[in-house]
Amino acid sequence: MRYSAFGDTHVGKVRDHNEDAFFVSENGGFFLVSDGMGGLSAGEVASKITKDVIEKTLDHGANQNVPFDKLLRDAFVQANIKVRRTLIDNPSVKGMGCTCVVLAFRENDFYIGYVGDSRIYLFRNNHLKQITRDHSYVEELFLRGLITAEEKKDHPYKSSITRYIGHSDTIEVDITSGPVSNNDIFILCSDGLTGEVEDSAIEEILKNNIEPQKCVPKLIQKALDSGGSDNISIIAVKVEKKNPGFFKKLFSW
Repeated sequence: MRYSAFGDTHVGKVRDHNEDAFFVSENGGFFLVSDGMGGLSAGEVASKITKDVIEKTLDHGANQNVPFDKLLRDAFVQANIKVRRTLIDNPSVKGMGCTCVVLAFRENDFYIGYVGDSRIYLFRNNHLKQITRDHSYVEELFLRGLITAEEKKDHPYKSSITRYIGHSDTIEVDITSGPVSNNDIFILCSDGLTGEVEDSAIEEILKNNIEPQKCVPKLIQKALDSGGSDNISIIAVKVEKKNPGFFKKLFSW
């Protein structure tokens, strides 16, 4: 498969330091965004640990005869173990943690793994769709039918997440996969983008800027123009040409 990718991060207009981390591995075929929390320097500690551990685990496991969904899940588990050990060894970082989303390509399939409220979108046929689900208190209320989609936007607890790396000794990771199509664009982002910019505005930018090197700066600028109240990290990955000859399973769109 041939693809192009570009990622960038911005501290925003309010925060005095950046707690996000991101990683683009075009050769390895995987991409990561992590959003730290915990205040002071703790959030960036958690996000960096997570980035480093997942990168190392996926790199080392690339040539092993292990189902990729299992390898991806183990990468999150190992990151959680390392963050929890750091919490025990360093009381000064008490309360730190991070969200994380990972996209990876294998043959003509994409795999995603995630915890927290950072997101992955798929832009296909000029339509944007969120393919992760926020692990948040507000999302749980919405799924139970207790609030509407409109009420989610300004809910007082919209920043309260229910699952993240460092939260507890065990971690539940959501993993999903599907076939890619030529010209698919995947967007990985922290909530510094989605907290400021509506999905419809993200979609409109992608319609006019389909190359990763063009759409990422446009999206970051849109988030800044809309308030820039948080760190903003975005990776765009475009599938240029999938490999011929692989039989594909159905993917509901």
